Amino acid sequence: MAQSSTASVDAKLLQIIGIEVLSEKKKDISTACNGTIKCKTAHEKIPNEKNARFMYPDPVSFTQKKKSKSGEWLAEHKERGQNFKRYSTGMTINRPTYSKKFIYLTPLIFDEEPVPKSILESLSIYAAIFFDVPIKIGKKKNMLKVVPNRINEDSKTFQVDASAVLDKMEVPSDAFCVAGITMCDLYPKPSWNFVFGHAQLANSCGVYSLARYLSNFGSSQNTVYKPEEEKDGEPTIIRRACKVMCHEIGHMYGLSHCIYFECLMNGSNHLQEADKRPSFLCPLCLNKLYFIMRFDIEKRYRKMMDFWSSHGLQAEVEWLQTRLDIVLGSE
Repeated sequence: MAQSSTASVDAKLLQIIGIEVLSEKKKDISTACNGTIKCKTAHEKIPNEKNARFMYPDPVSFTQKKKSKSGEWLAEHKERGQNFKRYSTGMTINRPTYSKKFIYLTPLIFDEEPVPKSILESLSIYAAIFFDVPIKIGKKKNMLKVVPNRINEDSKTFQVDASAVLDKMEVPSDAFCVAGITMCDLYPKPSWNFVFGHAQLANSCGVYSLARYLSNFGSSQNTVYKPEEEKDGEPTIIRRACKVMCHEIGHMYGLSHCIYFECLMNGSNHLQEADKRPSFLCPLCLNKLYFIMRFDIEKRYRKMMDFWSSHGLQAEVEWLQTRLDIVLGSE
């Protein structure tokens, strides 16, 4: 009875992800995929077995989501979850087209300095790798006089209404989506304390803030980026900025918050939870993005390795190398 129960759980997880194991001897997910497992996605007529193996949920690379602690996102927000079938057959899918293919990264200013050029350039490089689309850096835009603002009672920092920002953002005719980037703290509605980022699929735009990722946040009304004061220097800010950027743009593709795995698409209520979530997509969310973009996952991961290595972020490099070793071990 125990073996039957385990097999049914494994089959259910693979169904949630949207893949099938083709091998005659189906492995239990408690053992890592060593490159011998043959998989296919549920959505491809002509299977790409190598790409599908990257979506096999081996426990070396991926951790299933556990019950959230008090104060964490899922403890405070009830979310239904979006399995692959719900995503692929739903109305929330958004994809680049020939005429609307660019992701715009637009620096937004309110009552503070703009995002530093070095960070903006790194973000544009990583977004191009992560989403496999061309990136344009939009013109700097000051929106101080067009959106509501307030002083946060807890942090004593200047904040702007993120929902109002999205309502006022301009989306160029060749844009798949626009991601506004700011050093200003954000709130999504008056009843909320703050939000790291906010996105609207219908308007193809999002906005996210780097303010709460800085060590000196809260020391003054307006956060100022001082890399020399950061504990681990600019690389830590690059990691955090890339994670929140890809999370918010992921929503532009119709990806909901992930409740199944520890994943880049997990919601987060505070900095500790945001730092805890991985820099990469889980098997399910990777399959969703692959369903839209059809990129070569191995090439994508190798480009990511070069990027993270160039910024000295070894934990990301090691995760990617391990993933490649596991999936391609027999090739």
